Amino acid sequence: MDQNEILKYVEPVLHFCRKRLNSPYDAEDLANDILLHVLTGIKKYEIESLDAWVWRVAHNRYARFINAQSRNKMILSGDEYLLESAGGGQTGEDDEAEYQAVFKYLHTLSTEYRNIFIDYYVGEKNVRDLSVKYSLPETTIKWRLSEGRRKIRERIGEDKMDRVYKRINWNTTVCNGNLNTDEYLHSQIARAICLTAYEKPLTVDEISMATGIPAMYIEDEIPRLEYGDAVKRTGNKYAADFIILRLEDRKKLETASGQLIGMFADYFEKQFSEKAEEVKKSDFYGHDFGMERLGYIVIPYVIRNMIRAVKRKLRLENGPYPVRKDGGYGWMIVEETEDERENAAAYNSGCDTTGDDTGCRNEKPSHIYYYWISKYFDPAVYHVYGIQRMYAKRIPQSSENGIIHTELSDEEAAHYIRNGLIEKCGSQYKLRFACFTYAAFREFVSRFEADGGGLETPLGEWIKDIRETFASFVPERLDSQINQWVFNYANQLTGYVCEEMIRRGVLKKPEGDIPLTDGVFYAESEYIRNV
Repeated sequence: MDQNEILKYVEPVLHFCRKRLNSPYDAEDLANDILLHVLTGIKKYEIESLDAWVWRVAHNRYARFINAQSRNKMILSGDEYLLESAGGGQTGEDDEAEYQAVFKYLHTLSTEYRNIFIDYYVGEKNVRDLSVKYSLPETTIKWRLSEGRRKIRERIGEDKMDRVYKRINWNTTVCNGNLNTDEYLHSQIARAICLTAYEKPLTVDEISMATGIPAMYIEDEIPRLEYGDAVKRTGNKYAADFIILRLEDRKKLETASGQLIGMFADYFEKQFSEKAEEVKKSDFYGHDFGMERLGYIVIPYVIRNMIRAVKRKLRLENGPYPVRKDGGYGWMIVEETEDERENAAAYNSGCDTTGDDTGCRNEKPSHIYYYWISKYFDPAVYHVYGIQRMYAKRIPQSSENGIIHTELSDEEAAHYIRNGLIEKCGSQYKLRFACFTYAAFREFVSRFEADGGGLETPLGEWIKDIRETFASFVPERLDSQINQWVFNYANQLTGYVCEEMIRRGVLKKPEGDIPLTDGVFYAESEYIRNV
């Protein structure tokens, strides 16, 4: 490890010391001592987490500094001395190890124990003072000191603290509704807390022991997770409030069979062949794109609506979107990934939307929709110079027959072209995606809606299998969230069918250097709720 990496900790360590010591000279001496020990440790040991090492050393050296000043013993158990001061019969190395052991496990205690411990042993407050400070009976203070000593003794003796520094790879970019899952589950600490408290509710102490994360960090993170409805509190315990599709769980789920994929592919291939000429005569921009491109709109629309219909018949409806504390609504979709790239499973499919239902900013309500398949998904199509920006600049709203009338700089145009959303046409720019009125869209998709013949029964059997398998590995408290996950998982059928249609040459093969945007379309209407 590069020793220069400790430079970024100089100011934080000095601030740590100044907050705890009245004398600025003592604070500087302690900071120098801490940084010296950090540097020595880097040379001597293989440090997995520099941040964890720095603050572990800081707390240990601070405790030794206070102990040396007071020349008192820190008694953690009746007549037993778990941590003795200099001159107590231990060598310097033994003393350091003792301090490290105690402070390692002190940080696994929740605030209700830890703060009282620090005030009692380090701040030298008596039980009466603590009773006043914390507005608790003296008997409760004594009980917490005793219980805290017991917990530390047990944890030092068992040494079962499993320090988890292995990265947790989750895809947190998807939701079912309108919320930002990644905002709350982006950090490794947040993920470690939720994963540990997934199977059953745990206390802060139990989460700390299982993860190796100091309780104070867990307590700092939990209010944010509660606000984001990522964890739910019951008494003094916390549990993850969303389903995690782990890799081991995904292996148990039955993917769409080749036969089912083939049946849907046969249906669409036949329909596209029979209806291609009708579509060319339709009245919407993009009617001449050909079914090799428009098929990327038809297939997800039809399959998603068939899945909804089958789930209704099976009484597996999602139920209303839950309203969230942060103002959003819906459910978090979280799945474990193979590596740190955190890409979703290849054939996951969904629909992102941007637009305005009110018509207050534009002349009429309108939206841009983006049917995507994870394998070909490009975030730039939605974000940055994507459909969100295009809508905000009123590019499709003010276009006529695909011709863009909004003034674009050369840089903007280059971004949109690179993202597969517009193309140069002489001296003008044209949209590369279809545009509909609501009536034109309904007329277009209704040509391909399956009547259920031959497709509904096998689809229903597959969906029932998915529901039963989810119920076998999802914690019982999260059972009410399974149905919406069934819909999310079953939608991968769209990805598999599109891939088969690409293989058959019915759908256009995605170009390597341009994102697949044939699933993007604009509709001048209020939000189409069954897309």
